[in-house]
Amino acid sequence: MFDPKTMIVFNVRDLSLHISHYIHHDQKKKGGNPFADSQATDRVSRLQGMTVGYLYSHKGQQIIQKDIEKAMFISKSTASGLVSRMVKNGLIYTTPSSEDARVKCLNLTNYAVDIMHEIDKNAARTEEKLRQGIDPNELEIFFKVLKQIKENTK
Repeated sequence: MFDPKTMIVFNVRDLSLHISHYIHHDQKKKGGNPFADSQATDRVSRLQGMTVGYLYSHKGQQIIQKDIEKAMFISKSTASGLVSRMVKNGLIYTTPSSEDARVKCLNLTNYAVDIMHEIDKNAARTEEKLRQGIDPNELEIFFKVLKQIKENTK
């Protein structure tokens, strides 16, 4: 019989849920808006925020929808809807690729860059909280184990 306490998959899911709840409650304490210091509204979903982060960290590169599909592990139809919503919400705009005019490159708007600065602040605060009381050597082992688990799932 499976013992969830000793199974990686259950523990990773449990940890993910705990982190999500922490972030949600931390945001609620700050007024319910993860971007309380900016003009951003609740129109930005977590996936949109992650996509903004991905585009921000790859600025200067041509990023297309297929790159988002791979990076976020989402289907073509989900990515298509995501891109449409992000354009509608004023987070990104598209331009034709210099390599293939049929392909559209995704670009961040100034509004999205402002949101990214708020996401950075919140992410840094959350990361600091998550790392509290963890020895740097143990953290190194933790990341090594995570990397091996990822390798095992390829």
